[in-house]
Amino acid sequence: MNALPLTPSAGAELYLQMLSVDAPAGALLDVRYRTKGHGLARIFIDTKAPEAASVITKIGRETDVYVGCAMRVRRRGTRKDLAPTALLWADCDTPRSLAALTTFQPRPTMIVASGSSQHAHAYWTLTQQIPVEGLQQANRRLANFLGADQRCADAARVLRPPDTLNFKHTPPRAVELIDYTGERHDPEDILAALPAALLKQADDRRSQLRKARREDPLQEIKPTHYVRLLIGDTPGHDGKIACPFHDDHTPSLHVYDTPEQGWTCYGCPTADGKPLGGDIYTLASLLWQIPTHGPTFRELRARLDDVFRIRRD
Repeated sequence: MNALPLTPSAGAELYLQMLSVDAPAGALLDVRYRTKGHGLARIFIDTKAPEAASVITKIGRETDVYVGCAMRVRRRGTRKDLAPTALLWADCDTPRSLAALTTFQPRPTMIVASGSSQHAHAYWTLTQQIPVEGLQQANRRLANFLGADQRCADAARVLRPPDTLNFKHTPPRAVELIDYTGERHDPEDILAALPAALLKQADDRRSQLRKARREDPLQEIKPTHYVRLLIGDTPGHDGKIACPFHDDHTPSLHVYDTPEQGWTCYGCPTADGKPLGGDIYTLASLLWQIPTHGPTFRELRARLDDVFRIRRD
């Protein structure tokens, strides 16, 4: 796949058009960008604004910028504010997942090289909108089949738009639109391309994880509760608090509704460039500097049991 001969910001314009397909009236783009304090600032841009692409690309030439794959119905950042969307996506961040993507049918509507080696984002525009839960399930199945990043299956995911720069590298590298078909796909055609055995394996693994969570009382605690006790801060109406792991002037740690969703800080990228996040164990491990694996896991769990007054038989 060769880079398309696009003029500056033309790739970004195509990208925003794809995101806003069948968007409800008044839908907004969720745009986030890294500040000098290394946190993330946030703005919402009307999809109909003619200058939307130029605003985003201008920011993206000066700092890391990300756009929500799903539109927002109002200027707020909770999951309830996500609009149904006619889009699926996958973050292919390994040679294996990229190889699987090249042979997958139906072919993605768009592929964006994110500026990191062996790393691309694939998007499939759909013939109809699907609700948030259905979108996430389909994204998870795609990621499972392709060997892509499961964390990016979330409906609230933000990814790098084309015609911007990736500042994880020195010098910064271009984020480029490398393939675009403009085609729309029936969601069932995409799911039908995934072998039933693999779908069952993925569903079985999720069922096992849910069972393990049910059997562990710590995994039943809502993130808003454990974040308040462990960090000592209560999330605001937007579900965010200042992150304790970096200098965070604009709160960028997102606290989600369910234990499965957990928490994510978009101002704390990990070594592979993904945002920092996880569950109650991950948060406690980072706060207390106790590893989650090996013999120290029991120490970590015992300390959490003490904090939340859990007694195990």
